[in-house]
Amino acid sequence: MKKLGTVRNVIHDGTILLGMDTGPAPETPAQGTTVFDQRGVEVGRVARVFGPVGSPYISVRKKPDVDPIGLLGTSLYLDPEQKPAPRPRAKASSGRRTFVKRGGRSGPPMKKGVKEYRRKEKPRKR
Repeated sequence: MKKLGTVRNVIHDGTILLGMDTGPAPETPAQGTTVFDQRGVEVGRVARVFGPVGSPYISVRKKPDVDPIGLLGTSLYLDPEQKPAPRPRAKASSGRRTFVKRGGRSGPPMKKGVKEYRRKEKPRKR
């Protein structure tokens, strides 16, 4: 198993924060990759990778049966044989664009024909 990092903090909702060990350009795991503890028990999945490039942080969504407080200060690992989780694909667009005609810079949308109606109702004085 490949060492991922050390558990630095646990958030109130059970999310585990890991700090990756510093080194020459660490490999960051893909979202959805399974994370294990030192005994080989599955802890959860990678939710997000963030922070500086040299030593990024990783948030892990824990499984319901895992006690996150007991993991503080321990190391978590990746399974090297595991393929990265597939990334979600973007929705195919319908090819149509929708436009909203605005009343001004930040005004509410104008109804069709309102501008012409206002001009007829209030003629300009010269």
